[in-house]
Amino acid sequence: MKFQNYISLLLKVFLLVLVSSILIYLLSFASAINQEKDTPLIIKTAIFMELTRANASIIGSNRQRLLVRSSSDLKTYLEQHGWMWKEQLGGMVIYYREEQRLDADCRMYSRNYMICNLNQIP
Repeated sequence: MKFQNYISLLLKVFLLVLVSSILIYLLSFASAINQEKDTPLIIKTAIFMELTRANASIIGSNRQRLLVRSSSDLKTYLEQHGWMWKEQLGGMVIYYREEQRLDADCRMYSRNYMICNLNQIP
C-alpha cells in the first residue's frame, strides 16, 4: 500500500512540474508565438540564452538577426565587434566603424527579448 502511495505522489509531483513548466512557457512567449516566420529558431535561441545567461545571440545561422535582452546588451555586443553607437531614431539604432554604417532595426519580441535586424554582418 505504501508503494502505491509513493508512486501516486511521484506522478502528482511530475504532473505539477509539467503543468508549471507549460504555464511559464506560455506566460513568457504566448504573445510571440505567431509573430515571426522563424519562431522555433527564436525560441531555441531564447532557451540557449537562458541556459547560458547570454545577453545577445544570433538567431539560427543568420548573423544579421539578433535576439537581445535590452538595447544596452545590443550596444555591448556591437561594441565587442568594433562598432560605436552614434544615435537612435525610434526603433532604429545607428552604429559606425570608421566610414561604415550599421543600422539595427529593433523591436520587442516578448517582454524579455528584442529582435534586432542588422543591415550587414557586424
